[in-house]
This record gives sequence, C-alpha cells and structure tokens, in this order.
Amino acid sequence: MPPRKSGSPKSESTSIRGKVRAHDPFELIRWLALSQPDPRKALAELVQNSLDAGARRITVRRVREKGVPCLRILDDGSGVIPEMDRSGALQYIATNIGHSRKRSLSPQERLKLMTQGQYGIGLLGFWSLGDRLEMRSSLPGQKPQKLVLHRDRPDFVIEPLRGRLPLEERWTEVVVMNLNREAQSALSAARAADYLASELRGQLLARDVELIMLDGISRGRAKKQLLVRPPLFLGERLEGLGPIEVPGHAPIRLEVYLRSAADSLAGDRGLGLYSVGTLVAESFQDLAALGLNHAPWTDMRLTGIVEFSDFNVAPGSRRGVLPDEAATAFSSALRTLEPALTKILESLEQQRLAQQDRTLVRDLQRALKDFHKRRPRYAMLHVEEAKDLATNQDGTDATSPDSPVKEDSPDPIIEPPETIDAPLPLLPPGALESVRLTPSVIRMERDQSRHVRAEALDDNGRRIDRPVTFEWSVQGVEVRILGHDGAGTGGADRALIQALGDLGEGTLRVIA
Repeated sequence: MPPRKSGSPKSESTSIRGKVRAHDPFELIRWLALSQPDPRKALAELVQNSLDAGARRITVRRVREKGVPCLRILDDGSGVIPEMDRSGALQYIATNIGHSRKRSLSPQERLKLMTQGQYGIGLLGFWSLGDRLEMRSSLPGQKPQKLVLHRDRPDFVIEPLRGRLPLEERWTEVVVMNLNREAQSALSAARAADYLASELRGQLLARDVELIMLDGISRGRAKKQLLVRPPLFLGERLEGLGPIEVPGHAPIRLEVYLRSAADSLAGDRGLGLYSVGTLVAESFQDLAALGLNHAPWTDMRLTGIVEFSDFNVAPGSRRGVLPDEAATAFSSALRTLEPALTKILESLEQQRLAQQDRTLVRDLQRALKDFHKRRPRYAMLHVEEAKDLATNQDGTDATSPDSPVKEDSPDPIIEPPETIDAPLPLLPPGALESVRLTPSVIRMERDQSRHVRAEALDDNGRRIDRPVTFEWSVQGVEVRILGHDGAGTGGADRALIQALGDLGEGTLRVIA
C-alpha cells in the first residue's frame, strides 16, 4: 500500500441540518381528528373543556333543528380565553390546532385546577359526531361571536352571533350539527349519561358542578332529562391503601373496593386507571407496557380507581398511557403495594372460608336437630315371632324349597310401615350468594315486552327458601321496568320489561 502523502486533505463528511415540518399541515390535522373514533369520548372532550373553564352548570342537549339532529353543550364557565376579545380568542383556537395554553401548567397546577386538556385537539373530535361545529362565545361588554368549522375542510369563519342569548352575558356554547348515525345511537340521554358519569367520575366528584343531559330526539317513554351522577362502587372499601409517594411526581391515590363473587361476575372492568379525574385505562389488563397486567391489580374482586395526575396519555383517544419516565416511576411505586394488597386479599379469603365453614356447621346442626324424632319408623316383628310365622305346624322350615305348598295356608302377616312426614333435606339452602336470571339473554323489538324471572341462590346453586327483596335496574339501553312481584317468600321474583328506544345492547341488573 503506497504511503499517504503528507499534507493531503482529509476526507470531509457533508451534513445537512434543518427542522422537521409537515408537507401538508392540514393532512396532519385530518389524522389527529380521525384518531378519535368514539363519539362518546368526543362528547367527553367537549364537556371537559367546560369543566376546565370552571363551569358550575353544563347542559348537554340532543335536539332536532330544522329537521337536522344536533348536539348542544352550553356552560356558564369563564369563557374561551377570557383575557382576549371574542374574535381574537376564537381565531386563536382555529389557528393553533395542536397547541394548548393549558400545557404550560405544572403537574401540581393541573392537579389543583383539575385541568385535563393539554393537546389543543379536543375540538377536532367533532369529526366523529357530525358535519359542522359552531363555538359560540359571549363575555360581558363584548359582542358575541361564533367560530364555524366544517368536517374535513381547512377553512373557518368567525362572525357575529345574532339571536336570543342565553345565560345573560357570560356563556359558551358548542353546537355540532347534522349528527351521523353512529353518534345519534350512542348519545341518547341514558347512554351518554352513563358514559360521562364513568369517564369523568373524578372531575364530577371534585367540582361543584351540575351536568344535565336533555334528549329531545328519543321517542317513547325514555327519560328526557338526566342528572349525571358519579357511579358508586359495589363492595367494601379497603382502608389503609395510600396515598403512595412517587419521587419527583404527584402521589398515587387509591380508592379500592372488594366485592363479592356475584358482584365480580356482574362487573365488567375491575380497577380503572384515572389521570386528573378522567379515565385513561378501563382495566389493568391494558397496562402490559408498564408490566402491571397481573394480580392483584387484575383480580376481578377488586373495583375502584387508581389515580395518578402526571401521566401523558395518547392524544385524540386519551386511552392508554405513554411509557415515559413518569409512567415508569408510577409503575415502580405501585409495585411496592403489591405484597400488602396480596396479603389483604389472602386474609379476606381465609376469613371467607372460615365463615363458610361456620355456616356449614351451623346448617348441619340445624338439619340434625331432633333428627331422631323425624327418622323413618317401621313396624318390625321380633326374631322369635318371625321364626314362628316361618315354621310349619310340623316344625319344618316353611321357607325351604322342600317344604310342601298348601294352597289354604295363609301368608305370613307383616304390618305395613307407619305413615311418616316427608323426609327433610340434610342441608337446607345456605346464605344468599348469587342471583340467576331466566332467560339469561333477552332479545326484544321496540315496544315488545318480556317476563324475566330472578331466583336467589346459595353457594351450591339451590334456591333460597326465605323471603328475599329484589331491586331491578337497566343500564345502557332504553328499557322500562313495568313492574315486578316484589319480595317473595320463595326466593324468586318476576319482572315485566319493555323495550322503548333504539336497538342496542344493555345490562339488566338485579340486586337481591
């Protein structure tokens, strides 16, 4: 290899530096808007904006205007960027997609204010609701203005708002027009109220706010007005679980309940994960990326919430947790509680088995009490008498094959058994354990009625023979309970239910 000449220039690498930018910014906006496919979640985002504005009263109304189905969200909060004039504030909203002024808040400030929005894309969720959005805003001393956006179009319009103004001078209203078919079905008053109650549970509990659902579209006897109330958890609350300190972050807050086996079967999610009062993961089964999709967190006997305000969640759908440093710190801190929670569950299981044993002994004692008085009694001949009856007059055995048969000899007479009461079961039904519904799957057309039977059972599947009170309710579908037999002496009840609204799936729940 020839020697390199001294003084020859060294090879230089060529580098190009710059900033990443979108070829078509509106194309990115389109993908952000389409990342929210659930119309219920899109509604929750719009209600969240009202909560972030400190609203004391929020009304969600589903109506028809000029024959077109619409959704209206009206609140009395502080307004859209209240420090700016109305046209400037609405223009800022339209021209800063993907940037939120709330993002500058620290985690502590966000937790204190219970502020969830931080990505500046919540309005884009209206693409999964309808074709057009109007954001109407009014503040004292300013002329009301409205921002008009269209689905899958980059242009916007800001213009004065005319007409009769609600809530005097300070209010904000978002109107989504021409709702699509999927949104109309998902946003009936009952369905939307159930979803918002679960989705925003922490927000509704922490704030002094009244959230009302009004439905002017549903027909029949479906409820037209509902007050959205945070759901209550079934079971007994486990005390002494937290808060858990997370170094460098806000603490983890836990509200955990232990429910019975019957309630566990009726429940569908178990523990839910929340951030700033808003549901971000319906079950710990969804947290495989954090290594938390295992017991005790996935034990279906547990229900309630685990709250951590420093999560970064997926923009758009706001489901799932981004596996960053905050999520890693959360996972490490939560694992420190696993041994204590497992021990509590094992202790409660041992107590349950011990109580079951005590119940079994008590039932046996009750069943065997005075058993000797109720045992079957038969009239029996003494051995000597039986021998005399089975002996011929000549002393030979009358039962012997060689014994002569005499047609006129009478048969031995043995008295029939005495009449006794019907035998009692050895183990009567035990304590109430579950409820069986018949039929288990109910299919009905609109206005059709069906009878459903409920039976209270013990842990061995036997029907309770003592008086039981039944409470019937329906969730997720527009069904009316016309009446039921009430408390019965035979541990059973029967209700007549009638389908009212649009077709859908729901849950019939009976508490005994």
